[in-house]
Parts: sequence; C-alpha cells; structure tokens
Amino acid sequence: MKKIYLMALSLFSALAMSQQTISFEAQEGFTIADIHGQGTWISTPTGGMPPNVTNQIINTENASTGSNALKIVKEPVYGTQPIPIIGGFNNLTSPLIYTNFTVSFDINMSQLNGSVFGFQGINSTQEQFVIRVDFDNSGGVKILNTVAGNVMLDSATSNWVPNVWYRFKVVGSAANIKYYVNDTLIYTGSAVSEMTIDQLRFVHDNNVGTAYIDNVKINNETLLSTKNPSANGDILSIYPNPSSDFIKIHTAYTIKNVEVFDAAGKRVSLKLNGNALDVRGLYSGLYLINIETEGRNFTEKFIKK
Repeated sequence: MKKIYLMALSLFSALAMSQQTISFEAQEGFTIADIHGQGTWISTPTGGMPPNVTNQIINTENASTGSNALKIVKEPVYGTQPIPIIGGFNNLTSPLIYTNFTVSFDINMSQLNGSVFGFQGINSTQEQFVIRVDFDNSGGVKILNTVAGNVMLDSATSNWVPNVWYRFKVVGSAANIKYYVNDTLIYTGSAVSEMTIDQLRFVHDNNVGTAYIDNVKINNETLLSTKNPSANGDILSIYPNPSSDFIKIHTAYTIKNVEVFDAAGKRVSLKLNGNALDVRGLYSGLYLINIETEGRNFTEKFIKK
C-alpha cells in the first residue's frame, strides 16, 4: 500500500509541475519591458547584434485577464518574413508529449491586410514544427497538417476580426490534434512531427499590425464546455452569400449585436432589421461579420456582389 501511495504522489507531483498559467502579471514575476529573459521566455534570436529582437514586450495597453499581456509587433529594422517567426518564445521546463497535452491562450489582433500572426509548438532541438496555427491576414485560420501525404497549411472552419479577443485551444491525444476557438471545434488533424514540444512560440511575419497574447494555460484546461458546431443544431449560417442586397442570419440564439469589417479592417455601419442585414450600400468585395448572440460570438466571411 505504501508503494502505491508513493507512486501516486510522484505522479501527482509530476502533473502539477507540468501545469502552468501565464498572464504576464507582476505577481508571476513579469515586468513591463521586453519579454526576452523574463522567466523562461526569450524573443526571436537574430543571428547577429543584438542577439535577440527588442520590441516584443509585456504591456498594459490591452489585456484579457489582469492588467498585462504580451504585445507582439513589427521590428522596424527587419523586413517581412516568409513565415511567422518574430515574437516571444516560451522555453518549457517540462516538454509536452504530443499525444497528451493542452495549450490555450487569448489572442487579440489589430487589423487585416497586415501581419500573419501565429502560434507554434516546436521541437527546438530538431527545429521541427509539431503544431502550427496561422491567423492569416485575410481573417482566416490555417492549420499545418499532413493532407494527402503532403504537409500544408489547411483552412479551418473559423475566421477572426480585428480588435476582438478570442480563446484558442489545442488538445493533443493519441488519436489526433484538435483545435478550438471559443470552445468550438474548428479543425482535427495530426502532429506534423511526432516529437515532444519544448518551445511555444507566439509570432508574426513582421508586417504591420499588433497582436496581444494573454492567459496562456499549459496542461491546465478542461474540455467539458467544448462544442462541436455540427452537433445539436449549434450552427450559424448567413445567406445568400454572395449577396447584392440583404444577408439573412440564421441562428438558434438571439442576436444582440452585429459588426461588419471591410478587407482593411475598418468597421462599416449597416442596418440590421430582425435577422436581415442591409448590404446594398457596400462596395463590392470581401467582408467579415462578427455576430454577438446571447450564447456566444460567431465570425463569418461574406462577399458583396
């Protein structure tokens, strides 16, 4: 009995060590300054001088929890990068096993047609992606996955609009890797590389725009509230799409507020009558609509003809 008790105690201790919540607050040891060198965090190495980028900072401008958040923004001395690589990296003291982990965080991005922002789980020894998510600059979400034998960025069933906080979650199991936005499943894939994750990266490709990261949780998430959009009628749809005059919103929830953004991320004023949105005054092109209901928020794309 004593041996079993000690084994259970050791397992509990190991699990407790692997759980972590990071909100970049003073009580966690963070200060309002460059993220580099704070705790287990570094900023992107440059390969030159200075050895790390210098403008990825903890700030008080915008936060989802507490007062502080990590702000990732363009480094003026560097050009736009081919992939999201500039930002804050968390070197994990307890690597994550790709078949059994959760990572979640809040993210708020400032504009469309600017930077591609991203989250990556890396094996830094081999410099290999295990997971990678891109919030692309057209408002879509893309997941790095193996599709038909090829590693590629595949579109998820989710969109984002500027200046809105989203809760993003990645759950790894022996069966698959699942991705959630606001507790709704948006993609199911697999680990790109079957390796441990020893570094989490919150990054951008050094174009214009800003993202704020907050309330990072590592192996400290429950899945009880997650929803599959194809189950129990929990679906929102907009139609017709494309449209030249009116777009109707179909949802089981009561609509509380609707905001529409053009491709530049500028909010446009439209009239909502019941569940019908009058788009006759818009120029032709792509738009994003954020729909706040009594149950949750939805974001969709539509085209004005």
